[in-house]
Formats: sequence, structure tokens, C-alpha cells
Amino acid sequence: MKANIVRWCLAVLMLFGMALFLSSPAVAEVKPIPLDMKAHGAPDPRQGKKWDTEYEDESIRVQLFSAERKPKSSLTKITAHWAHIKIAHPSQLRTTMSNESYDDATLAYPWHMAESVSAIVACNGDFMKYKYNVGYVVKQGVFYRDALDGSRDILIVDDRGDFHVVFKATSDQMAQKIRQLEAEGRQVWNTFSFGPVLVLDGQIQDTVAMEFESHIAAQRIVICQLGELEYAIIEVDGGDGSGMNMQELATYVTVLYPDCKVAYNLDGGGSTQLIWHSARLHKTPGCRPVSDIIYFASADYKD
Repeated sequence: MKANIVRWCLAVLMLFGMALFLSSPAVAEVKPIPLDMKAHGAPDPRQGKKWDTEYEDESIRVQLFSAERKPKSSLTKITAHWAHIKIAHPSQLRTTMSNESYDDATLAYPWHMAESVSAIVACNGDFMKYKYNVGYVVKQGVFYRDALDGSRDILIVDDRGDFHVVFKATSDQMAQKIRQLEAEGRQVWNTFSFGPVLVLDGQIQDTVAMEFESHIAAQRIVICQLGELEYAIIEVDGGDGSGMNMQELATYVTVLYPDCKVAYNLDGGGSTQLIWHSARLHKTPGCRPVSDIIYFASADYKD
């Protein structure tokens, strides 16, 4: 009984903290970060706290949360970590590759990449360098590859920071979507080719239950757009029969953020990493180097 009361109190406090985050003043207008991948975030923001559960400066606000759960598919309890992020300009949502090069097949650990670009918060991306013959790749406005076969949901991030999806994309469908965005005055800044799409406009997608190994409890990570220049990264730890299956993760997204616009599944398992100021948030063993990360940067540069 006491344990239930404690859990209830913790849940109320967590929701109260999220409400304060959402109701606090909007971040200020800032000078955009150049699109070039070799341009990084502000290395020494003037305001804010590091190594805590909150960070705020003139350009970005981030709050971290965590909670223990026992999903039905999991053999043990697991911990979910998530970051709630608000930025002032779309250029603060960025990607980088290992060695900042598409042609260099060397992989890198996510926290090393996050440190090299002065990320406030970051996560692993997809598997763009594991297989060079899969997916549709645009990073920081540069097109690299079209190897679509209709088997994967593609996530597009445009120059306004908005997410768009193309389900089971073919090359023709991607070309059509890009023409549509260009007709609206938008540009494609980044794409991701892992998937699937878990949530669209607050609704869990039917394809979630049909994805390969979707029923298996595993480490997983998802990136979400919640509103204008507002995002979340949600990570669940696991391994050896523990974690969440895809349906559980999609449901969890809608529990945390019922009005989530888009939630997109990224590379899980040993690739799963949510990084806070170049530090891992979970210590599950077996982390592997990856080809790219998504990160949110400060644009609060010193004069």
C-alpha cells in the first residue's frame, strides 16, 4: 500500500514538473546555426546547468525525466528516460555523422560525437553506414543516397523543424513528397530510414504490430515532435528479454504525450543511447558504436 502511495506521489510530481516546463516563457529569438555539418553548437552557453536534470539558456530549454516500469513483454522492470526539448530556431535540431563524413565507414560512440559538436542532448540515429544500399539519406541539407525499396517508413525534418513521414517509401513517393514540401516553401534538412512511425497526430499506427521483431522486449528509442520547435526523445533500457515491445513503446508515447504529432522509432538494441552533455543516461552494457546522431544544440554564443 505504501509503495503504491509513493509511486502515485512520484507520478504527480513528474506531471507537475512537465506542466511547469510547458507553461514557462518561450525561449528567445537567436541567430541561426549554419546548416553546414561542421558548424556546431555553442561550446560554453552563458546560462544554464550541466549534469543536472534541467538545462536552459536563451536558445534552448531541456528537462529530463525517468520512471521505472514493468512492461508485460519484459522479464524484469526497466527504466525509461526521456528528454523534453524546446528550441528557439530549427537550426538547433541537427545531425552529425561519425568523423563528419559519409564516405568514412568508421563508426563512433554516440557520446563522443555528442561531445565533439557541443550537444546539450543527443541520441543515436539510424544505421546509414551499416548498409550503404538501404534508405534515403539527407543530412544537414546534403543529399547522399536514394536506395528505397518500399519497405521502410521515412522521417523527414524540414527547415522549419517540422516532421513529415512517408510510409513504406519508394523513390517515386519520396520525390513526390519533396516536391510537395518545396511547393510549400520548405526544404529537406534531414531524413531517417529506420522506423517505423509509431504515432501520428496522437494515434498509434496500425503498422507497429506488423514490424519485424516488434513483439520482442528490447532496448528502444524514439524521437517525437510535440509542437512547433518542441520535441521529446524517449529511451527504454533492456536486454536479455527485457525492455518494451513496439506496441508498448507506442502506447507509452501516447501516455506521456497524448497529442504527439509524430513519434518515430530509431535504431534500438545496442545502438540505443540518450546522451546528456556527452554522458550516457543508462549504463546497460553492450553499447555499440554508431554511424550518426541527432542532437539539439545551444545557439547562445558568447559575444
